[in-house]
Amino acid sequence: MVLGSCLCNAVQFKVTGDFKRIVNCHCNLCRKMNGAAFSTYVAILQTDFELVTGDLSFCDVTENARKHFCGECGTPIFNSNPKYAGLNILHLGCLDSDLLGELKPDVNIYDESKISWLESISGLPTFDKAIG
Repeated sequence: MVLGSCLCNAVQFKVTGDFKRIVNCHCNLCRKMNGAAFSTYVAILQTDFELVTGDLSFCDVTENARKHFCGECGTPIFNSNPKYAGLNILHLGCLDSDLLGELKPDVNIYDESKISWLESISGLPTFDKAIG
């Protein structure tokens, strides 16, 4: 079992089953709706997701993408898509697990949309905390 939550802890959930796949998505839709260079998701069975506290809001982004999020702080929790009926596509960052450092994506999808500088970020200077 893995626990997860939003930033304000109004929404808390648990995942009772196995992760089916961990995916980095580089599509323009994910980039826009999540405000990030790419999004990392954990695909789980819908039946393995249990909302423990709080309520989820949702937004139909397209006919094939519904984003479920905390209505208090806006933290994205999962996406659903009728093309993948029976799956919840969890945002990796909402998991509260010490496993996060051990989890590795299985695949990159929509690679043709990948931002070109992503290949070079491992060579950037790094700092343990914010600078400035």
